[in-house]
Amino acid sequence: MRKRAVFAVYTVAAITLLWPGVDASARARRQPAHTPPPTLEVPPETRLLVIAPHPDDETLAAGGLMQRVHESGGHVNVVYLTDGDGYPEGVQSEGHVESPSASDYRGYGRQRRREARDALAALGLDRASHTFLSFPDGGLCKLTRTYWSERRTAFRSPYTRLDRPPKSEMIVPDTEYRGEDLTQEIARIIGDFRPTMILAPRKEDQHADHCAAWFFLGDALTDVRRVHPDYTVDVLNYIVHFYAWPFEEDGPRLEPPALRGGASGWLRFALTPAEVRTKRAALKKYSTQMHVMDWFLAGFARRNEVFSRPSAFRVVLPSRRNLCCDQ
Repeated sequence: MRKRAVFAVYTVAAITLLWPGVDASARARRQPAHTPPPTLEVPPETRLLVIAPHPDDETLAAGGLMQRVHESGGHVNVVYLTDGDGYPEGVQSEGHVESPSASDYRGYGRQRRREARDALAALGLDRASHTFLSFPDGGLCKLTRTYWSERRTAFRSPYTRLDRPPKSEMIVPDTEYRGEDLTQEIARIIGDFRPTMILAPRKEDQHADHCAAWFFLGDALTDVRRVHPDYTVDVLNYIVHFYAWPFEEDGPRLEPPALRGGASGWLRFALTPAEVRTKRAALKKYSTQMHVMDWFLAGFARRNEVFSRPSAFRVVLPSRRNLCCDQ
């Protein structure tokens, strides 16, 4: 084990205990008729770091939030952990090839990077508002355990056949497809950007790359706090893949059913009509994804986004068990 850490507890929602035997009518009289759901507030000059496992996750989860931060004078940096190049169905559809080659997958990743830049521009963000790390799409979970350190050969993508990012994308020299290397790159970004708010996937997200992204963020924050013990940041979670959510009607219940909202409860973030239109336009920039799953992207062009704050969490990497691979 490389290290152990206990993280600070973020805002904890108040809990009212209703004991058996208390008269139900008395409880009803004491409680307000309607308690508005918690909402997310964006402080002035917010420095928002968005952890996106693949190009499009940032806009799906937080296209409205990023607009609001930017418009209120804050700064946004989106970190793409992968180029989204390990998607066989997408490559087959886009390239009209039945058996894609490594070159086809790499070309698909370059196209998704271009789409990401166009989507961020549609949201009003400039070209300095993103970082591509180019780690292996579909391989992040394996880096949390098996391919952690230089004690063994780096992971090689079964799609692109690469075992490291391009030199031009390396933040830490000699980076390879190893978990420790990804942790160090994320930690370097946090140390340089010094975000006041970090948005990352929840560990319950049913896509293994999304789940793994949460653990890499936790590990990176451990490194940052070792060097900067006084550093504090508001950590928020989003979710993209969770059963059939969010494809119900855009009604009163916007959060994923059967999934608790962490320490804060689910935080709703209402978008203006203009922000919804801009988010929808940004999603359309992902033409490769619209060709194969337009229904999925459209499901996130809603009038609300939902986030949560985690309870106190403890991350130890490398893990002795599969954290996300079996989801």
